[in-house]
Amino acid sequence: MNKNYIIILAILFGISSASCSKIYLRILGVKHPRPVNAKDLTTFLKKRKIKQEYILELDYRKYINLIATKTKDTVNRYYVNSSIQNHTQPTQVIYFDKVTKKPLVSFFNCVSEIRGISNMTWNKDKELEFFPPKTYEKWTDSIFSYNELMSTFNDIEGKKFEYKDDGTRYLIILYYSFMIQKQSVNMIKEVNYNLNKFIKNNYQIYYVNMDNFFFQRH
Repeated sequence: MNKNYIIILAILFGISSASCSKIYLRILGVKHPRPVNAKDLTTFLKKRKIKQEYILELDYRKYINLIATKTKDTVNRYYVNSSIQNHTQPTQVIYFDKVTKKPLVSFFNCVSEIRGISNMTWNKDKELEFFPPKTYEKWTDSIFSYNELMSTFNDIEGKKFEYKDDGTRYLIILYYSFMIQKQSVNMIKEVNYNLNKFIKNNYQIYYVNMDNFFFQRH
């Protein structure tokens, strides 16, 4: 029997009971949502050599209000609820082309795959060995423009974020959460690998924390 198939069966069996489900969620690093502050964010991202100017926080009030204004997705014609669910996941990334002002690809924790038994990955089948990652084009929607998303960000001091274009071609917005910190680290590593391999020095990337958004909704 295929080894991966055995692992999947074991996971499904484990999740069938509440106690085993909690154990497996701990293995994946899933935690309850909690409020975070500037020190939490800078400590976490500076360890990964990310400059403070690229560390942002989602303003949960503005994001909730923005979501409330949406009634349709004009690209893939998904039901709007499906698109919104994608954009309220604790890990997600959107690649924008600044010239067209349209998203190229999007991917979220729901499209990740299990590597081993405790790690989620977005590059299991070499999806990130291309630019743009074509596998993830099908998840792209038009529900939010990047100007709309930028309007929901605060800087590390809690002030409204003022976006300044640095003249590069691409804009990357990466959302992460300490709620699934282990998997957030995986996404950050894999996205940075893809960007630096193919478009090094030709992109801006912002790391947007969502923990206060989830804490308020909990």
